[in-house]
Amino acid sequence: MRRILLMLTSVLLIATVFLTSCSSNKNGDSGSNAMSDEELKKYENVDWNSPEISWKKATEPVSFTSYLDFDWYPIDTWGKDDVSKEITKRTGVSLEVTKSSDPQQLQVLVAADELPDLIFTDKQVERFYNPDLVWAWDELIKKYAPDFMHLIDPIEIINNTADDGHFYTLKTHYNNEKAWADPRNLPSPGDPGLYVREDILNELGNPPLDSFEDMLNVFRMVKEKYPDMVVYLPHPTWTSAFMDFLGLRSANPYEDEQGNIRFGFMHPDFEEYFKYMNQLYREGFLSGESFAYKPEQFFQIVRSGKVFAASYNSGLADETNKIFDDGGIKGHFVPITKALTYKGEDKLKIIDASVGWASLFISKKVKDPARAIQYMQFLKSPEGDSLTQWGIENEHYTLNDDGLLQRSPDFINKKVTETGIGPWYFQASGLGEGVAVSSGALNSKYHSGVELLKFRKTRYVRNPALSFTKPQADTDEFNINVKLTELYLNSQVGIITAANEDEAISKYKKMLEDAKKIGVEKLEKYMTERYLKAKEKYDAVAE
Repeated sequence: MRRILLMLTSVLLIATVFLTSCSSNKNGDSGSNAMSDEELKKYENVDWNSPEISWKKATEPVSFTSYLDFDWYPIDTWGKDDVSKEITKRTGVSLEVTKSSDPQQLQVLVAADELPDLIFTDKQVERFYNPDLVWAWDELIKKYAPDFMHLIDPIEIINNTADDGHFYTLKTHYNNEKAWADPRNLPSPGDPGLYVREDILNELGNPPLDSFEDMLNVFRMVKEKYPDMVVYLPHPTWTSAFMDFLGLRSANPYEDEQGNIRFGFMHPDFEEYFKYMNQLYREGFLSGESFAYKPEQFFQIVRSGKVFAASYNSGLADETNKIFDDGGIKGHFVPITKALTYKGEDKLKIIDASVGWASLFISKKVKDPARAIQYMQFLKSPEGDSLTQWGIENEHYTLNDDGLLQRSPDFINKKVTETGIGPWYFQASGLGEGVAVSSGALNSKYHSGVELLKFRKTRYVRNPALSFTKPQADTDEFNINVKLTELYLNSQVGIITAANEDEAISKYKKMLEDAKKIGVEKLEKYMTERYLKAKEKYDAVAE
């Protein structure tokens, strides 16, 4: 107990120092989002269930325009599903939704000064840490929902505080250490996975599948016995499964052996990754066209039953197998739930720098900022969290003695467009999502994704200080970061589809040379400085 009290004291002290010492913003504010002890004391008896909580005091009808910056989103109409109807019933809030159809669309809206009231995105969020574009949440909270600050984890405030001392969002799906340690919790279902057809492996005599070399051998066997089959199909926008097994990320920063921060594709193992992918291409196991597919094309081909191996998120096998079974299609995908070694070495190491996933911003265009921040308070509450991620209690689920969701037998046949579970989770917790995912093993025979995520959790190394390496908007480093990301996206297909290995390596080295010209070394120096400062804060909390 003493250690817990010391940690909490340290957190609050760090939060106060960190939040009050930042520079002023463009509007000349003090840059402090900390509330005084006297202010916080007023709300010490207010908890998430209190009838006096701010969001409960205003529930008359209000509508907000909103933009979902995800072209894969499964739903974009409010008021037709169970959860959105229930949100409106409880809060009075309804949304006029626009879903992204192009990655550049949001940038166009920003440039044209045509932002909607609410923006939900996970791309280049630092550009919105701007008081000219969006409201700082701490300012809105102080004015319209002061009890909200009392209910937010101080570490979460630190995680989301911009250089000007304000926080403009609270990222979704954040896990503190207690939440992550909960046995019900799992990594995000968006984690990458590699899947193979179990039925075909059986027909091939179940050859070994423990390494990159084994996979190559199996691919050769599939191509020989099933010449009309697509051997391997990667999702066009998801993290590469083979990159993942090598412990790599194309644009995420990492800490090298000397403690310096490097840009993702500068990792020396990327040369081995590109060699392997180029070999898959040259032997006819991977097509260059697959990188240009739309997501719907990827799913159509996978669900045709003519694909041996595919990579996407943790739910691919379960979703596809149900479609196979319902449609009478022969085939059964299984995830690879172990680390494939490369040249005898296990390189799977998942660096978790996450302080959350997507960000909800409140535009300065909003006509009712009070209701907007109060709506965020509702979504952040355990009530809002469970509603958006689990559904309506006693209608969509009941909790069993282990704190897991027991679903009705017909729940698996319901679509997201009917239930609305998931899409409206603009303040979702990581634990809430983890409980929903792990509960899948109770309610359906399609739960291989749960086993995949259980394995992946054993390989996670959490380092939230890395999240602070992201450069701030309107800086040279921010522009360098954007250009490097574009460089990788524009270079990868050419490297993978090179005519031979020498050409692939030549193109890879050309990408590294271009990265230096763009300014990767300047960016890495900047990121290292920011990382060391952030690490000091986190280390102080852990002491």
